[in-house]
Amino acid sequence: MPRDEEQEKRNVALVERMYELFNQGDLDALKEEVFAPDLVWTLPGRNPVGGVKNGPDEVIAFFGGLVASGIKVDLVSIDAWGENTVVEVHRGHGESRGARLDALNCTHYRIRDGRIAVVQVYLSDQYAADNFFWAAYDLAPIPDRWAK
Repeated sequence: MPRDEEQEKRNVALVERMYELFNQGDLDALKEEVFAPDLVWTLPGRNPVGGVKNGPDEVIAFFGGLVASGIKVDLVSIDAWGENTVVEVHRGHGESRGARLDALNCTHYRIRDGRIAVVQVYLSDQYAADNFFWAAYDLAPIPDRWAK
C-alpha cells in the first residue's frame, strides 16, 4: 500500500497544534479541534497523575495538573509512523520540593477522523517521574481522602 504523505503531514500538524494550544492555554480549542470525543490518554506510573484518562475533559484536567506541578514539556522531535500514527519525543523537566525530573520521553498518538483518539506515553525514567509527581501534590487530609 503506498504511503499517503499528505495524511501523514496533517497528522503531525495536528499533534503540533495540540502543543501550540496547550502552550497558549486554549483548552476549549483543544477539546473542539484536536481531541476525539472518546479520547483515551495513558500515562504510566504510580503517582497522582498516572493512569488512564477517558475523554477530553479528563485529559484537559490532567493538563491542568501538569501545569500546577510546575513541569515543563518541550517537544524534541516528531514524525509520522504510517497513516494514522504520530510518534514524538519530548523532554519533561521540573523540580518540586527537592524532587527533580529531567527525562526524554516518547508519546504514541493514534489519529482517527482527523482527531487525536488514543495516546500512550512512555517515560524514560519512571522512578523520577513518580517521585516528582508525589512531591508536587499534597494529599487531602484524612478522612477527606476517603470521602465519597
